[in-house]
Amino acid sequence: MVQARVVIRGAALEMGEHLLKTTKLASLTELINVMFSRYGRHLEATWEVLPAFDMDERDPLAKSVPTVVTQISSPAADFTFGKQPTTDKSNQRTTS
Repeated sequence: MVQARVVIRGAALEMGEHLLKTTKLASLTELINVMFSRYGRHLEATWEVLPAFDMDERDPLAKSVPTVVTQISSPAADFTFGKQPTTDKSNQRTTS
């Protein structure tokens, strides 16, 4: 049997302990073995990593990553302060 030491962050350890209760496995070692054996291929197949900042511009992969630029325009200012429209009197108050 091969041995390895694994360091688990706090939040991941909490999740691991929760999964131990749910799955009724005996140890974190068993839980990690189950996760690797059942979900390892899925993780490998779906893993996507964006290129790093120091990528070589001559790399064909770097040129295949699209850059999306969205232009945002401000709305037109078609309002006036202190004046209410003459046709809509529903928001006007009457004072006695």
